[in-house]
Amino acid sequence: MTRPPSYPWHICGVGAIGSLWASALTHRGFRVTLLLKDAAQLAQYQKLGGVRVTEGKYLSFVKAEALVPSNRLDTKIKHLLVCCKSYATLEAIMPWRQHLADDAHIILLQNGMGNAQALQRALPKANIYCATTTDGAWRKGPFDVVRAGKGETFIGSFSDHLLAAEIPNFIVNLLAIKPNNENQQDQPPLLNIAWHTDIRTPMWHKLAINSVINALTAIYQCANGELINHPQGRPRLQQLCIETQDVMARLGIAPMGQGLLKTALRILQQTALNKSSMLQDCQAGRPTEVEAINHYIIEQGALYHLPCAGHKQVCEDLRRICVS
Repeated sequence: MTRPPSYPWHICGVGAIGSLWASALTHRGFRVTLLLKDAAQLAQYQKLGGVRVTEGKYLSFVKAEALVPSNRLDTKIKHLLVCCKSYATLEAIMPWRQHLADDAHIILLQNGMGNAQALQRALPKANIYCATTTDGAWRKGPFDVVRAGKGETFIGSFSDHLLAAEIPNFIVNLLAIKPNNENQQDQPPLLNIAWHTDIRTPMWHKLAINSVINALTAIYQCANGELINHPQGRPRLQQLCIETQDVMARLGIAPMGQGLLKTALRILQQTALNKSSMLQDCQAGRPTEVEAINHYIIEQGALYHLPCAGHKQVCEDLRRICVS
């Protein structure tokens, strides 16, 4: 195994994916520090004693250091992984501004798009990277996560001053965290990470899938599989696919090999019993990520005078039935 680095990774947003990464990094010898939002969340974490991740029959429990913005840090934060909800990006990061190195390396691992641009404006000297994952995980409770499926995580550079083909050393260390082929059920959570020289493409592909599935399952309050033959939802799914593909084509994004509709239907079948994150947020009374997903597509379509009427209707419906 490659020797882990001496510097710590700070994780902001310790939900399902943040907890999964905290566990995986810690088990591979990385130093991990959790950045929590306030004293109440810190007290909750201290009461639980750590982060639990269940994967199959394996239970991982790690005790990572946890801080709140009022804590004094001896050194600047130089390596930051952000896994909070897209709409909370600046709100979650800026309380740590005084502790962040100006040239910090920041990886955004979130749904939706548009957050990196806003963060770069707020932190112009920061080195920002974007990541997108097909890992599946859901929260049983605070700092208690179930890994629902193993996927792949792509990481690529976002900041204009970074070279897309050049893999920085701190990313090379992450790429060394590879699953073994033997006894995977008896191992702590592992990550399958790869560098992508054009991160915009996989990000758009995931955005496209989320844009045609998540909002509709929240609107119709249904599990993924129920959307396939839903009398109102299925025609809207098809319309959203057409609109999204039109926007992607104008932006020069490579289309999905099987097309968006076939890909979406395949994913709906594979995850038939799952509830989308947007449906879960809506049912829990939390804000949804529709602004960073469907509304982002509307904004990009407007640059080319594309109406995106289906996406606009989705946003209106969600604002009516869910927390905005």
